[in-house]
Amino acid sequence: MATKEQVYTEQLKELGIYEPAFKPEISTLAQLERELTRAKKAWSATAPPGGKPSVLDPHYAVIGSLRREILVHRETLGLTPKALRRLRGQTAAGSSQQDKMNELLTGIAERIAAYGVSDPDTGEGGSDG
Repeated sequence: MATKEQVYTEQLKELGIYEPAFKPEISTLAQLERELTRAKKAWSATAPPGGKPSVLDPHYAVIGSLRREILVHRETLGLTPKALRRLRGQTAAGSSQQDKMNELLTGIAERIAAYGVSDPDTGEGGSDG
């Protein structure tokens, strides 16, 4: 059976957004989910026989806190629909910005070549006279 860390790593790879630098964040997320499971069990154990546990029990506050933390970590990794859209949007915007930058640099290089300025790397393109 795969660990939570392995499952998340595989999900991120399938989404095409995995980076090795995500390992600590994945580990933290998996640890929080294990803590959530333990907190839920502890909360369930406070229930009276045949009844349900109280939402006023301190365990329930811990469960709510862990759920919020887990959501933050899932969003950080891009494992929510909103976060994935944001990450993919940044990737698309980044590539289009790179394309624009390359176009601008090419245009500048063409203008400079028209003035007969030599290329400092090759020494080509200068005027002789």
